[in-house]
Amino acid sequence: MFPKFVILALFALTTTQIHAATDKVICYYASWGAQRPGNGQFVPEDINPDLCTHINYAFVGLDKDCNIQVLDEENDINQGGLKRVSALKEKNPNLKVMLSVGGATASPDSFVAAANDPEKMKNMTSSAIEFFETYNYDGLDVDWEYPQDKATFNRLLQGLKDAFAPKGYLLTVAVNSIPGEVGGYDIPAMSNVLDIINVMTYDFHAMWAGFTAENSPLYGGVNESDWQQQNRNADAAIRYWLDGGADPQKVTIGIAFYGHHFILSDPSKHGLNDATAAPGEPGPYTVNLGSLGYNEICEFHRNGTVVFLDDMKVPYMYEDTFWIGYDNEQSVTIKTEYAKEKNLAGVFIWSIETDDMHEFCGEKNGLLKAVNKAIKN
Repeated sequence: MFPKFVILALFALTTTQIHAATDKVICYYASWGAQRPGNGQFVPEDINPDLCTHINYAFVGLDKDCNIQVLDEENDINQGGLKRVSALKEKNPNLKVMLSVGGATASPDSFVAAANDPEKMKNMTSSAIEFFETYNYDGLDVDWEYPQDKATFNRLLQGLKDAFAPKGYLLTVAVNSIPGEVGGYDIPAMSNVLDIINVMTYDFHAMWAGFTAENSPLYGGVNESDWQQQNRNADAAIRYWLDGGADPQKVTIGIAFYGHHFILSDPSKHGLNDATAAPGEPGPYTVNLGSLGYNEICEFHRNGTVVFLDDMKVPYMYEDTFWIGYDNEQSVTIKTEYAKEKNLAGVFIWSIETDDMHEFCGEKNGLLKAVNKAIKN
């Protein structure tokens, strides 16, 4: 029989370990933010390295022989983007800096070629390691959207892991979040090979659907169909990955620093699922149809009416014909607390350069600071 004080001490230690496990704040940095105009410009030195455990530099690509290549030589090399980001480790020695390859617009062909051709796999791994050594990076993040064949994806990841592990480099991925659309993932095998699995829990509704919808609800809405509740929210996505065999300590939930916006058909009908005439116009900084960064929301739509949805745990805003479903400090706090409840590795951010850097909504970098506060509480 253990003495009572020993049992209490062991319980306290175990409890501390459980809560301390959710500690990762992975910050994707969309490097083209350095080229945006006016208040939208965000250079590497604007990153607060004490608010991130990892910074993922997005994006690099693969050439026809599957060598890692920069996509913007002026920004990445001539202006020193790659080195300036890794230089942030001088301010935070515990910071990990990752090279993210792929992205939403990248062709899957090079990933497939590397998985199926040993020579091209060697090119990919050796060129990646050369990048790590040249620019002081800690590993590779693979953003393949989206693999269709489990065996092919497994070969790619295993080939990368075999090359990186002896040198201590990290291997992470960004993955699809919609359970009904996940086809190319062998979840137990991935969990065994990878250091982190970033589940992209956003973009749950199409901008052309003809009705207002949230970008990144944590839970399904009470008025949604059973299918929507089981597929189109962050909780459903995370449960899918955990139930499928992913180690929760390797899974992060994605938090979007942007929203989906629409032009209302009738400004008097401005609730969830109300009719829309079209996706919203691109913002002046992010320049994406139907989408605005949180920075653009704060700067240009400060007078909108905000409604927080208690069922979905996210807000929306409306003003005349303008409508946007997005995340604010309240919702990112709730999502971070959710990550802790599920004993996940932490959260990841897409992407930090669209936070409120110029204090239009309140505190500088308010979303990222809210995430950090929730992680540490």
